Amino acid sequence: MRAIIVAVFVLGAFVAGLFTTQINPVAADTPAKRNQWQYQCFEASGVAQVTARSNKMGEQGWELVTSAGSATSTLWCFKRPLWKK
Repeated sequence: MRAIIVAVFVLGAFVAGLFTTQINPVAADTPAKRNQWQYQCFEASGVAQVTARSNKMGEQGWELVTSAGSATSTLWCFKRPLWKK
């Protein structure tokens, strides 16, 4: 009796899977959509310069990705989604 119940559940799961794949099929050759990004970096040595430029870039949709620097200056890199025309 227990084997029949398990078989019914397995068959039910199989049938449900068939219906699910028929609703929203995905082709094997369909490429996955990937985000494309624009990058922009600038070098700055003072806090005021970094703040002013970062605020302008933020208004244009850029977001800070990373920064790296030395004792004299720092490189600031931003990204935003690629806007296609």
